[in-house]
Amino acid sequence: MTLIRKIYRVFRLSEWWEYKIVPVLAIAYATCIQLDISIFSNISWILFLLVSIIVGAIYVSTINDITDMEDDLRCGKENRMAKIQPKYRFIAPLVCLLAGCFFAYQMSVDLISLILYILPWIVYSLYSFKPFRLKERGFWGVLADALGAHVFISLLIVSSLSFKNNALIDWTWFTLVGGWSLTFGIRGILWHQFHDRENDLESGTRTFATARKPDEIKRIEFVLLFLELPLFIGMSFKIQPMLILPILLLYFLFVLLRHKCLGYKPVIIINPKNSPLQILMIDFYLVFFPLGLLVFSGFNHGNFWILLGHLFLFNSKLRKVILDSYHILVSNKRYFMSSP
Repeated sequence: MTLIRKIYRVFRLSEWWEYKIVPVLAIAYATCIQLDISIFSNISWILFLLVSIIVGAIYVSTINDITDMEDDLRCGKENRMAKIQPKYRFIAPLVCLLAGCFFAYQMSVDLISLILYILPWIVYSLYSFKPFRLKERGFWGVLADALGAHVFISLLIVSSLSFKNNALIDWTWFTLVGGWSLTFGIRGILWHQFHDRENDLESGTRTFATARKPDEIKRIEFVLLFLELPLFIGMSFKIQPMLILPILLLYFLFVLLRHKCLGYKPVIIINPKNSPLQILMIDFYLVFFPLGLLVFSGFNHGNFWILLGHLFLFNSKLRKVILDSYHILVSNKRYFMSSP
């Protein structure tokens, strides 16, 4: 267990395990439903893609720590790679690169998927390493992160599952997924950069967020959300609108009750000061959406064990939703007990 905890800390799994992986899995589940194929019959290939993506995520987390080391030390921010001897620091990313070559070879019969798998490795290398260091090149860094962490991976899922099932790519679905993942990805990296803004200013790291005041972003955060939501609703109509839209309404009711009863302020990008917050749509993408798809698939194909497997691997956000729901019920106990 001690070794697992060390691996968990070194590779920063807590920072990306659910946030990066679950939306990709949700796209896999949704693509299976959209193609009218069984998630169960494709689970081995979905797991193969998942492992290939995790290897890439570990590569990204390690090279980010290595290339951010000097900046982190200047502002007193913990950097896990600083604790590792210099001669050992590149072992993990090199092993990941070798593993990535293996996964790329396995995808080589599908040219579109192969390109989509390789692109995040290239983009994140350009994002982190000098002389390119896109992280410090304003909006190019924002775009690179959104493309590498969300767009290319989501489109890989769509293209690869289509190819594996001898189905033509549905280009409308492909475009909707790409547009949604781009807007969601941009919103995610902007939140992260503004969350780290003070550290970056102290260390002298030039990012899109350090060049702008938070008030400037408040003018465009609604634009991003209003682009993201219609794209997702368009995806819903390509899957099962009678399934997704009620779950979406249930989520917004949860957001409202969480705000009214627990004081969690809904946030698009910029965090409020000294106030608990909930980033809009995050819990939906990490909990409501994937679980709704798996329940739907379970009723249609009778494979509820996939739901159990998903919950075993990804459950921290669900536990938080359940806990907050309990607190909401407790805070309104008198109301519910007095209702006829």
